Amino acid sequence: MTDRIRAEHPELGLLRPVREWEERELCAVAADGPVVLVDVSPYGSHALLVTESSVDAVPLPGLDPATTAARRRTFEEALVRLETPGVSRRQSQRAQQDVRETLGWLWQTVTGPVLDRLPAATRVWWSPGGRLGTLPLHAAQPDGAPGALDRVVSSYTPTLRALDHARRRLARPAGRGTLVVSVAQAAGQSPLPGAHHEAEQLARDLPGVTLLADARATHSAVVAALHDHAHVHFACHALGDTERPSGSRLVLHDHLQHPLTVRDLARLRLPSVRLAYLSACDTLRTSPELADEAVHIVSAFQIAGFPHVVGSLWHVDDVIGAEVARGVYAALDAGDATLDVARTAEALHQAVRALRDTYPRTPSLWACQVHAGP
Repeated sequence: MTDRIRAEHPELGLLRPVREWEERELCAVAADGPVVLVDVSPYGSHALLVTESSVDAVPLPGLDPATTAARRRTFEEALVRLETPGVSRRQSQRAQQDVRETLGWLWQTVTGPVLDRLPAATRVWWSPGGRLGTLPLHAAQPDGAPGALDRVVSSYTPTLRALDHARRRLARPAGRGTLVVSVAQAAGQSPLPGAHHEAEQLARDLPGVTLLADARATHSAVVAALHDHAHVHFACHALGDTERPSGSRLVLHDHLQHPLTVRDLARLRLPSVRLAYLSACDTLRTSPELADEAVHIVSAFQIAGFPHVVGSLWHVDDVIGAEVARGVYAALDAGDATLDVARTAEALHQAVRALRDTYPRTPSLWACQVHAGP
């Protein structure tokens, strides 16, 4: 079968060795810091460390598929308990313990061994695959001890090629101004009182803001405005669809009639955009079976043209999300009516570390928001 596919589609280069010039191209993508591709396999899991000078493999013997799947189930069940209204204090504490134990397991099996091989790294891009895909590698740490947040600034990328494309888009002329989209009340969804305050503050603090709030935040209005701004900030619900990930959507005012889906976003072509900040829940959510395909809201914004995207792995607390956003934008304010989006990963990292120091025993609050891009 492999021989037939190679013969019919030589352009795919299926399962052939990487040529020397291709390895040089791969290493060039890691010029700003290592890229770590993690593979979970029954035949032996590994992390491929792509640096500016080499591609090396780190064996990860504790990362077998069955254990990874079990850890992910426990982790997701803990998050569901934490999001359930009326959950008891004891149940909540147990759920947070499950989250902390997952962070400890990630450190022991993946992040710790990788960073020990990269002792001089201060910036790392993670590209996890399969069932590992939506677990917070960037926040891995032993319980009560320093971890990844204390060692490196982390970003995520689905592939090396996606990271390379994001960097190339930065060479294009940038637009100006920021679009702020806020939907505090949406049909069929719980209220988000913090979204209104978050949007109003950003409209006061950021340069060149256009605000589309509540009834004005419709599918057509938002899509039209995306073409005219360099940056966009969404403060609203998001709904991840694990059965049909291309149907995952941001919840706008008319979402029942005209949902703004992954499919819609990925079809946009926005050459002058720079940063999409998604202060919404589950924007990286996808099914385990499609984790390698990176079909989620964050990737849709990247395909549309945004080099930098801030998104979430799970539920974002209304108040906490607004606090993180304020910290990020304060760090990005260049003081000349522009945002220094090149510092997005570092700004988010500092905001998340500050939250962790405030709520060290409640990782569900601070480990969910991530940066994707260069």
